[in-house]
Amino acid sequence: MRLDLAADFAVTLTDRPLAHAPRYSLSGAYVTASPHTGQPSHEVLLSETFGSVDWLWSGDDEFRFDKGDRSLRGCTLTVPEEALEGWDPHAWTDVPPTAGSMTALTEANFDAKPTSERWVSESGAHLVCAHRRPPAPVHDILRLRIAPDLDLVFADRAYVGWILNCPADHLVREWEPAPSAPAPASMASVLRNYLTTVIEPKIDRMQDGDPALLAELDTLLARIAALPADLRRDVLHDQVIDLRENWYGDN
Repeated sequence: MRLDLAADFAVTLTDRPLAHAPRYSLSGAYVTASPHTGQPSHEVLLSETFGSVDWLWSGDDEFRFDKGDRSLRGCTLTVPEEALEGWDPHAWTDVPPTAGSMTALTEANFDAKPTSERWVSESGAHLVCAHRRPPAPVHDILRLRIAPDLDLVFADRAYVGWILNCPADHLVREWEPAPSAPAPASMASVLRNYLTTVIEPKIDRMQDGDPALLAELDTLLARIAALPADLRRDVLHDQVIDLRENWYGDN
């Protein structure tokens, strides 16, 4: 099956997903499923692959394909700051995932603009990020699970967004692997609280010193403090503290 990953870049399906577990960096606002663990190994990856990358601060997402067999080696996806509105994401999350990956049809670099809107399910089990586009008839949805808990979504064979399942499980500071055990059950709800608080237009209001949003951050910190001890709880706590200090100083 041929799929359009970008306007000028096509791939075919393979049946071998990536082995890399996703890492969700709150401070960096990205999800990555890739072999690199920092800047030096990222540079090695770029030298061995082709595809899309954040060239000269273009803001592109990253899809890297092997120069040998053209198979997907890894990806890094930006988590947007605007709320997804105007349609029901269950049209994606209700579709059973298909495990697999992608092989590029040509060896070429391309642009991969990041998604623009995000949504998190009531349970916190799904983080959905989508491109903003007018509603259109969709006859065929493919939810391609390219790595554990990470799905690329294609509508009528064109890439339209992605889903991170169980996002609380994958929280990290930067490039380190997340703990292998699932996060405490209560963390999914608290992460959802974070994602629905730290989002536009609320971010603009926080940057302007809105006291009501300061109260929301403090309530969120209290919920985080009540979570069981876990490295991912610490990631979430430190991220909210940093944002609170940046926007509200010593208040």
